[in-house]
Amino acid sequence: MIGINTNCECGKDYKEILSNIKNTGFKSVMVAFKTGQAEETLKEALRLGLNVPYVHLTNTNNLWCKGPENEIVVQSLKEQISLCAKYGIPIAVMHATRGSANELALPPNEHGLKCIKELVDFAKKHKVKIALENLDKLSYKHFVYVMENIKDKNLGFCYDCGHHQLYLPKVDLLKRYGNRILAVHLHDNNLDWEYGFDWSNDLHFLPFDGKINYNKVCEKLAKTPYKNVIMLEVHKDCWGMPTSYDKLTNEQYLKEAHKRAEKLENLLEKYRKQ
Repeated sequence: MIGINTNCECGKDYKEILSNIKNTGFKSVMVAFKTGQAEETLKEALRLGLNVPYVHLTNTNNLWCKGPENEIVVQSLKEQISLCAKYGIPIAVMHATRGSANELALPPNEHGLKCIKELVDFAKKHKVKIALENLDKLSYKHFVYVMENIKDKNLGFCYDCGHHQLYLPKVDLLKRYGNRILAVHLHDNNLDWEYGFDWSNDLHFLPFDGKINYNKVCEKLAKTPYKNVIMLEVHKDCWGMPTSYDKLTNEQYLKEAHKRAEKLENLLEKYRKQ
């Protein structure tokens, strides 16, 4: 029950990446739609016999505005949700904003909430659940606004451990929203972010290569109802520090990622039994 994201930069294209992931021993993948060729990647993953417990939808700020840009993004997200339904993918991870300080979203507002509620209802009709991901400190108000105002069981929580520990370590997200958890993103960083307009320290290291205390994280995660895939969301070409894994081949990196995921799985099992 361990997996990794398809945008881990471990191959020249989606076919090579998926082949490398499978050959390394992973049984599950999270398909990242933002890299393009979403349907082709889904089809190839399933053809290889990989489990796809959830996908990651593309990200935008235009949910919070009015006009043609808003209509385009709502329609695009519906098409992506329809793809999930077509291939039997039960969960779609989504951001409330783009999550980029260089392109800030409008403040939370009723129109944006209405758009997200429309997406939640659309997904429900197609038997797909939406998991809203926690991002940085700048977009936290959007995340809370949606979670607090849409209590539908079809809208859950994607817990991104790296984002949480880097940007909002004093907020107990798992205590607040752990009962709605549907998905996880597990990765590491150096816990060195300072408030501002630079999110390059969101490094997406392999777990245990940074400063996140994964014993504490797993202890808290074990208290939630989450029993799905232990999903890494990591990048071989780490944002901000692209030379961190450049001496490893794709195979070496993925084998190490598999070991780290197994270590997390064992930690979770230990705390679940306590």
